[in-house]
Amino acid sequence: MVSVHGFPASDPQQAALGARLKRWRTERGRGLDDLAEALGMTPAELRLIEAGRARMTSAQVSAATRELGLPIWALTSDTAAH
Repeated sequence: MVSVHGFPASDPQQAALGARLKRWRTERGRGLDDLAEALGMTPAELRLIEAGRARMTSAQVSAATRELGLPIWALTSDTAAH
């Protein structure tokens, strides 16, 4: 992937995961700083993840779903698992 103006290029899958994370965080009423602390990362790191500019590890995805009270598919897919 090519970067533009010094910013790293966004991976479409990471961008979708980040957008889902931000949507669920907001819907659950969790602040960015609060969730970042619960996940053991800085608010800047979480901002990059939500913007699709940084990757989440599987452990971070699992921790985020626990913190937000979500099933794992809620961050990894737009459709519910059956």
